[in-house]
This record gives sequence, structure tokens and C-alpha cells, in this order.
Amino acid sequence: MGDVSLGERLVGVKEYTVYIIRVWSGNDQWEVERRYRDFSTLYRRLRTLFADQGWILPSPWSSVERESRKIFGNVSPDVVAERSVLIQECLRSILHSRFSSSLPSALTWFLFPPKDLPSSPASNTDIPQSPLSTRGTYMENVSPLGKTISLIIEIRPYKSMKQILEAQHYTCAGCHKHFDSGKTRMREFVQTLGWGKPRLCEYTGQLFCSSCHTNETAVLPARVLHHWDFTQYLVSQLAKSYLDSIHDQPMLCVSAINPFLFSKVPALQHVTGVRRKIGVMLPYVHCPFRRSIYKALGSRRYLLESNDFFALRDLIDVSKGAFAALPVMVETVSRKILEHITEQCLICCDVGVPCNARQACYDPSSLIFPFQEGEIERCGSCKSVFHKPCFKKITSCPCGANLKPDVKPDETEECRTKVSHNIGSEVDGTLDLLRRKPNSRSTAGFLSGLFSKVTGSVG
Repeated sequence: MGDVSLGERLVGVKEYTVYIIRVWSGNDQWEVERRYRDFSTLYRRLRTLFADQGWILPSPWSSVERESRKIFGNVSPDVVAERSVLIQECLRSILHSRFSSSLPSALTWFLFPPKDLPSSPASNTDIPQSPLSTRGTYMENVSPLGKTISLIIEIRPYKSMKQILEAQHYTCAGCHKHFDSGKTRMREFVQTLGWGKPRLCEYTGQLFCSSCHTNETAVLPARVLHHWDFTQYLVSQLAKSYLDSIHDQPMLCVSAINPFLFSKVPALQHVTGVRRKIGVMLPYVHCPFRRSIYKALGSRRYLLESNDFFALRDLIDVSKGAFAALPVMVETVSRKILEHITEQCLICCDVGVPCNARQACYDPSSLIFPFQEGEIERCGSCKSVFHKPCFKKITSCPCGANLKPDVKPDETEECRTKVSHNIGSEVDGTLDLLRRKPNSRSTAGFLSGLFSKVTGSVG
């Protein structure tokens, strides 16, 4: 006898019979417990398989359906004895038939304990080697359903309820409890009340019982990455627990999964651009300010890296539009780092160089830094750097190169002579951003004076 489910108690069922089936394979043996309705399910699946192949089930199976129609008296000793003999004869007729070397997966499901079932084999296909003859080898690759779960970032193709049930051997993907697919009066009545129906987990695409799937909801990473869809979908308890555990983890690489998403979501593209700026500037922070940045961001310090990995909570935040906090956060971090390097710290400012326009520079106190490529111009000959406004005002570089190809050579020579006369010996002291680094001792006085000047102007 076994425990009676809630649905069965509602229609007056107090107990049922469990048939213990002993299976031998070489030196191995094990036992499985099955109810008669499990055996009836096996019969229907084998009947479908045989019909598709144009075969006929062995004669003992003809009595299975008649026995299935019995509703009352199923636990009487006579009925139990008759069904025990029937189950044994039917199983032997299949094992001794054309499937002696290759068993249908439906029969494999029936003869193996739930914990030993393969995760997702096809339901009506044959297994290349019989598990009864090579059980040890077969079980090495078995992965129990519902015990492990991983990140799913692809939209799964649609499968009907029947296809999923067959792939799962009519068992729950979590606890392996059998779904009674029999069309009995009791079953139909119970399902009209909402009990006993398999529940689909939208995350894994598997079916679960009502104990393993309590209709909890979650945002699905695959739906977000492919359709920017933040709808709450019904998921199993296993999927809900997993999605909650990765909610704050940077596991979603947008550019690798769906690079077109950036063009569809400007806010996401903006955040990614700011993160890349931060990634370029941060290596030039050589003082304790770097530690303060990491501490302020805490678990979200991955935002300082110039890559496209996001946590699910980041994408959910970006979807809030004007109320999103992430764009403001990265913009603030970027501004603080820029101000620290260019205006506040003498140590980090050491990588800056003056504009090579010298007296023609619109702001001699404004240094040029390696991460400001979008704000500067370079001499094509010596690679000296200039502010963009300064570059437009001069016609030649201190090295003698013509910076305005459309200017006549004689005019260029005249301008070059005038610039050389004005600059004089200062040309030799021009610092090149890429070719050499200024001597720290020689620039200390210059930088100190520079910051004094900036401080005074700010005050």
C-alpha cells in the first residue's frame, strides 16, 4: 500500500497498491515500485510506438486496457494477484522479443528507479544498447533531472506538452514523481479542480509537479537579452532559487549574445561607453583614491572594467528609463576619476603634458592626458599633441611640419619662422606624450605652479 494523494482522497480513494518489480542484469539487481496506472501508461506508449512501426504488441498486453477500466476493488487480493501475473507476463514478452538488444525508452523508464533516469532522451526512440545488458556503462553518463541548473541565454524552441512529457518519461523534472496521464474518471475530475496538472517552467522548458513548481515568477535572462522583455514568467522553485542567486552577478555579455541590443536601447549603449572611458582612465590612478573607488562600488566594482558584462539587475535598472540609477552611477564615477587626475592629484597628474602650441595655446594650464584622444590633435610627423582649438589656430608644428596642407609653402615657411622666433629655445623643451616621459624632478616645479594657478583661479 502507499500514500494517497490529495486528489484521490477527494474522490474517496483511501489506499492503493504498489507493485515491487525486481530486475536482474548480469550480477546487478535492483527493485522499482510501480502502481498499476504506471503500467497502464507504459502500455499506451508502447502501443503508440508499435503502431508507428507497423508492429503488434504481444498477446498478453491485450488484457491491460480491460484491467485499467476497473475503478473499485483494485486493492482486493484477487485483483492484485491477477495484475501481478499480467505485469510479469507482459514485461517478459517484450524483453524476449525483437527488443532483446535495444529497449524502447518507455520500458527503460519503467524498469529503472527515478534517480537513475537519463535527463532528456527522446521518448519513442530506441536506446542503442540495452541498459539491462550494459547497466554499468549506461549509468556513467546519467544526469538526474532537476538536480543541477545552469545559465540559459537562448530562447528555447517551442515544444508541446506531449513532447515534453515524453522527453521526461512522464515524470517531474524535480522530484521525478510520475505524472498520471491516464484518462480515468478520477483523473479527469481531479484535473478539473486544478490539481495534478504538470506545470511548465518557462526558464528550463521542463515540467514540474505542484510541489516543485509553486507558480513563482522571475525575469528570464534570455528574454531580456533577445527581446528586452522584463515580464515575470512562471518558473520552478529550482529555477527561482538559481535566478535569485545570479541576480547580482555579471554573467551576461550583451555584445556576445545580442550586439544589436545596443542600437535598440540607447541607454545601454551610453552606459557601456561610459564604462569604457572609466576603463581607460583608471590605470592612471596611482594613489589611494583607487581603493576608495572600489570601496564605494562594493560588489559592483565590475562596472569599472571596460567590458560588456552586466548583471541581470543592471539590465533591469536600465529598463526603468528616466528613473534608472545605473547611468547616473557610472557617470558620477567617471567624472570623479577625471577630476581627480586632471585637477586634484599631483601624483596622478604626472602623466599630463602641456599643449605644444605654447604661446598660441588658449589655456596653457590645461594639460593633455593620454586618455583624451577625442579632445586632441596630433602632429603627423612628430606626434606632438595639441588641444583641438589650438591646433586650428596654428599652421605648423614646432618640429617644422606643415599642419595645414592647403596653405602655400612660402606662407608656411613664413609662419614657421615667426613661430620659431617667438618660441625660441622653448621648442627644445617640448614634451612628447608618447615618445618620452617628463623628468619628475624638472616638472615638479612646473606642476606645483600650475596647480597653484588653477587653485587660485577656482577660488
